[in-house]
Amino acid sequence: MVKRKYISAALLLISLITISLMVGCAGQRSDPTTPVRSYNIVKSANITDSEGTKWQIYQLTLSLGGGGTFTLDLNLAAGNKVDCWYNVEQPTIGGSVNFQVEAGTLVIYPPDSTTASVDLSNTSDRLSFTATQVDGTSYRLVFHNNLPDTNSDETIYTEITCPANTAGQDSIFVPIGAN
Repeated sequence: MVKRKYISAALLLISLITISLMVGCAGQRSDPTTPVRSYNIVKSANITDSEGTKWQIYQLTLSLGGGGTFTLDLNLAAGNKVDCWYNVEQPTIGGSVNFQVEAGTLVIYPPDSTTASVDLSNTSDRLSFTATQVDGTSYRLVFHNNLPDTNSDETIYTEITCPANTAGQDSIFVPIGAN
């Protein structure tokens, strides 16, 4: 009888230890097919030019795994002018990052919008555009790492300048979750 209590207690203890080990490891599981994406705001500033216009400037570093997409959302008013540049740090294979600007369902940059034929030698670019009422107020800056290997990380530096929101809210947003 005492022997059965010890055996039952030992089996219960082993079951509890096994379950706790499984639960502890569950949060550490990684999916090798999900590209890594992260960002860091290097600097942000609010400035007022000599004409009294308030501007927001953001400098960001984006890390993007192969096959991954990173989107920055802009909330703009009609007539807002945006200036943006990006540079890929030590690009793999001469460059693998595709960049475009979307307004609603339209691709407004690059002008030819043929993203299927990506110029792999393009490692940086600079553009300016003006938000129009036709395109709406929601714009997206989309970076895509075209390398198929999810471990092929690219580091992208970008700076975005746009008019400050009149309500004092940010005009640039990083969506939560993976794209």
